[in-house]
Amino acid sequence: MPTVHTISGEPVLEGKYHLESRIGQGGMGVVYKARHAYLKTQHAIKIILPDLVGNDPQLVTRFRQEALAAAAIRHQNVVGVSDYGVINGSVPFLVMEYVEGESLHDLLTRERSLHPEKALELISAIGAGVAAAHHQGIVHRDLKPLNIMICSDKPSIAQSVKILDFGLAKIKSGELLGSFIQAQTTGLMGSPYYMAPEQWADDEPDSRSDIYSLGVMLFQMLAGDVPFKGSSIPAIMKKHISDPPPTFAEMGVNISPEIEAAVRHTLQKEPVKRTSTVEQMVDEFKNAVYPPGIGIHTTGASGGALPVSSLNIHTEPPQANVYVDNVPVGQSREDGWLMLEGIQSGNHFLRVSHIGFDDWVGDVICDGKPQRVVAELGKGGMQRTGSIPMPSAGRTTGSSLGQNSMDQSFQETRRPGDSTDSTIQQNWQTGPQGIFVQSQPPKRSFFSPLVIGIGALVLLVALGGIGGIAAYMLGIIPHGKQTANTANTTTPTATPGVSPVPTATAEMVSIPGGTFTMGRNDGRENERPEHSVTIADFMMDKTEVTNGEFYDFMRATGYKPILPEKFLAHWINDKPIQGEEKMPVRFVNIDDAKAFADWRSKRDGVQYRLPTEEEFEYAARNGSKDSLYPWGDKYEKRCAVLDTGGTEPKAVGSMSCPNDWGAVDLIGNVFEWTSTPVSLYPGNNGLVNSSAKMNMVRGGSFFQKSTGSLAITSTFRQPIESDKRSPELGFRLVRSK
Repeated sequence: MPTVHTISGEPVLEGKYHLESRIGQGGMGVVYKARHAYLKTQHAIKIILPDLVGNDPQLVTRFRQEALAAAAIRHQNVVGVSDYGVINGSVPFLVMEYVEGESLHDLLTRERSLHPEKALELISAIGAGVAAAHHQGIVHRDLKPLNIMICSDKPSIAQSVKILDFGLAKIKSGELLGSFIQAQTTGLMGSPYYMAPEQWADDEPDSRSDIYSLGVMLFQMLAGDVPFKGSSIPAIMKKHISDPPPTFAEMGVNISPEIEAAVRHTLQKEPVKRTSTVEQMVDEFKNAVYPPGIGIHTTGASGGALPVSSLNIHTEPPQANVYVDNVPVGQSREDGWLMLEGIQSGNHFLRVSHIGFDDWVGDVICDGKPQRVVAELGKGGMQRTGSIPMPSAGRTTGSSLGQNSMDQSFQETRRPGDSTDSTIQQNWQTGPQGIFVQSQPPKRSFFSPLVIGIGALVLLVALGGIGGIAAYMLGIIPHGKQTANTANTTTPTATPGVSPVPTATAEMVSIPGGTFTMGRNDGRENERPEHSVTIADFMMDKTEVTNGEFYDFMRATGYKPILPEKFLAHWINDKPIQGEEKMPVRFVNIDDAKAFADWRSKRDGVQYRLPTEEEFEYAARNGSKDSLYPWGDKYEKRCAVLDTGGTEPKAVGSMSCPNDWGAVDLIGNVFEWTSTPVSLYPGNNGLVNSSAKMNMVRGGSFFQKSTGSLAITSTFRQPIESDKRSPELGFRLVRSK
């Protein structure tokens, strides 16, 4: 049994700190819960016992220096140090902020592993505290789950995380052995499992040693266990120094390659190869959890062209082999996504291969901005092996992603039996906001684009007169094959596949006002805290605004979005494709929605507007019923267009689960703009990004999920740049009674 240490005399330190109970013991001392005799405040007092750290004549002096360093850190995620003293001239003690809750070790023992989104919340808060210390030149040296407290009385993870023992963990052999024995006998994870390789060599640790320890903790959060274990200290030491960390697949965990790369970057053996700062570590992990350009949860790229691009590829079917410039670059995940970084500017040839499907081929032009491609492989019955086709003249074998490929004809990468006539569908991102544009790329021929262009010019010169006469005599104007690049060109003649769109009228439902509870305390951080809101009577569109309605607006006013080639990806000649008139209009930003509202207001003689965030949630929660979903408190798959895997929305009203007043699709299908600027609820002390104009969006989209930490409910809210256009963004209007 461990020895119980006591202090002689009355349990009062310096006549003012009354020790009430022993709450913990570490490798260097004992921690007591104490109360200030005069202020009646509670504190945690750590007493450093000489027999635990060895006979060190400089103990008091060294401890005082470390205490001064710890007290200098003022951050919400670091346990504050408020006082220091010495008992009988030889036993130093430290007075700290007292916190109640559980350690990260307790949380991981209970949960075993965490979703990446939850791990990101925790590591962001931990990283904020560690970074604050690093900026003052202070290194923790002993970061581990036992030194991370999660307070029970805070409204958010960002505020609840507290780091213990900053500046007090200069590792000694006695403490190291004590920690390991404690781990063996009690199951607690001690320092040996989290120490950086350089610490085992007795080198002076620096900030990168803390980053390594954070990387081990992050690995443990995701995998459910630490990467290096052993039956003895030398066995653990050897693995830290020389063995590569196991892959998440070896740990039985399915995780994205981007997340794994971010974690492994923190676990490099050599400090110079390791993630250099805590801020960089958190950013890399955040970008891996929420890859740029994937879904609505994207912050967008910064302005200005970049020398390299990121390329997000979605394959259907998933787990397909991807080649860039005839170089294998990986396999898409189970959700179909593969993200590539560091692709230099220029034209690159893509090929996607999967057994049982025809190869998908295409080009992508990288210009320093994030790019996005969706590759849908045709079911051709041919068994592909994924082998790389032999390169032809002008294309370099084994070239890196940084090399620009020359423009080649399709013949150069074609193999006997390849299906070249099947429909190929691509989604190209055309800007820094991760915007989808769906188009049909033109079929490739034997001739290069240059040869085709010269031939076409000669043909036009030779036949121009004949063509003009024929056009005049026949009363028609010849047109080339319709592509996405000409999709916004209007024509006075009927277009096959495009139906005349009838005038659409607004169908609204009446919603009586009342008081309801907005937000929820068990939701995401920006959904807290719950608070009471009173809403006046209003009218709301029964459905999201459709393509047909927006077409009426464009036809009546001549209005076109600033980026018509994006907006009109699913339209031909400025009209919705036949059968898609009832689809929700998409790729619209705040200005587009407001322009539509102004036009409809003049048309109908009433004042329409975007709903406030309060009005939207009131409708989605059935007012004072405070329902979690428009149809009740339990999720029903048949009621919302969610969990589609990122395919397409459905026609408005397809899911027959209205709210109490008849409004449909308040959850799923497309995110909907509100007029509310980015904001936090009253009582939420978080930070708001004020660097960009943003509005809150509501309701989730077909791309989102019904489960997990980002599950869409009636309280889900997300800030989005007000000028953003996305395939997931639509809107509906309201008006006051």
